[in-house]
Amino acid sequence: MVTTMANRRGFALIVVLLLMAVGSALMMGTMNDSVAEAETARIGTVRRRALVGAESQALTTLAALAPPALRRASLGTVTATTRVTGDMTLIATVEKVDTCVVWIVATATIRRPGIIARHRVGISALIPHDTTDLLLHPVPERGWAELF
Repeated sequence: MVTTMANRRGFALIVVLLLMAVGSALMMGTMNDSVAEAETARIGTVRRRALVGAESQALTTLAALAPPALRRASLGTVTATTRVTGDMTLIATVEKVDTCVVWIVATATIRRPGIIARHRVGISALIPHDTTDLLLHPVPERGWAELF
């Protein structure tokens, strides 16, 4: 008994190759998306570190100021400090803007390959008139400002 085979021209091979090409494209897209997502998360983390660093420097500067010296200081820039910790540079300036108000501006800058993150934070604080009060008091309403 002789059987004849139908003339097959590789239809299944074409389908398999097409499916492999589509699967490869989907895998490459997924990999590209995950790399972009990781980079975005890394940049977001660096930006949050800069914001926290600026807030920390502003509060540290606020706690270190002495009201008696501020009462005697003239209007204008009173002090400026710079501190470097790792890849972060922290700068704080204190300006006396009125007889009883100071404006503290802290800037944090992080420099990494391909990323520069910078945040500025400002705090308004009241200089107490009572000579027994040895602390500055942040202005309760609108005391903080995130500056860009």
